[in-house]
Amino acid sequence: MKQKILLADPLLKKYLFLYQKYFEVDTLWSKKKLNYNEYEGLVVSGLFKIPSNLYNKMSKLKIISLFSVGFDNVNLDICKKKNISVSNTPKVLTNDVADLALTLLLSISRNIYNAHNYVLNNSWEKKGPMDLTDSVNKKKVGIVGLGQIGKKFAIKAKALNMDISYFGPSKKNNNYKYFKNLKKMANYIDYLVITCAGGKNTHNLINNEVLKCMKNTSYLINISRGTVIDENALIYHLNNKNIKGAALDVFKSEPKINYKLKKMNNVILYPHHASGTHETRREMAELSIKNLIQYFKKGKPIYTVL
Repeated sequence: MKQKILLADPLLKKYLFLYQKYFEVDTLWSKKKLNYNEYEGLVVSGLFKIPSNLYNKMSKLKIISLFSVGFDNVNLDICKKKNISVSNTPKVLTNDVADLALTLLLSISRNIYNAHNYVLNNSWEKKGPMDLTDSVNKKKVGIVGLGQIGKKFAIKAKALNMDISYFGPSKKNNNYKYFKNLKKMANYIDYLVITCAGGKNTHNLINNEVLKCMKNTSYLINISRGTVIDENALIYHLNNKNIKGAALDVFKSEPKINYKLKKMNNVILYPHHASGTHETRREMAELSIKNLIQYFKKGKPIYTVL
């Protein structure tokens, strides 16, 4: 007999047929009246904030299978108390997320968005060549959080002849320059790239004090979580040209974006879509399913958060 699972958000709609091969599946977005006590598994993306009352409604819940690497949308304290296993999908999205970090870095450096509009608005014809942009060659990039994604991004940035440094709780076994003090790294680099995990330990890690240390020629790129940056402080420093620009995939109150960011011409906005390729999302769904299957067979998923 197939276990009953619940898919929580429409981001998973495209892969419903995959889950249905192995489980009896209902969806939170359907109009069907649900009996929450029937489900042993819950599948959510990293964008879906699990309501606290859902943990109580799903009295038979044994595993939350995340369709993401990040797990800051899960209340791990409640899961621990209720003995609910939590799994995620690391590694399969590393390349695409690191690719997007590099894409955003290059795009903000070469002013791609404004250049596009410069052509569309016929400014090239009317005004001649647009203003010069910034080369990334030999520039210093500081990575906040050298995990799987940070490491992959470093390799890609190194291929562009960039000087790599990183900040984290401890020095790792590599040849990159290590900073134990984030403010010192912020002062040293030309690009601050945020790839750390979200959650309470990194909430507002990039705050006013850190941003004040950055040069007025430097850029910030965030493909981590919106909560890692004090967004008001970032807006202040962008408005006052204390830093040159920012390229952001994630936001504090997404999908509602601070209107001030939307008005800026030194910012590139991307809709939390770093893993959003056909290939990677399919692999994420498949790994999420494998985590569920192994849990129900052996009592432990392939990748365990809790």
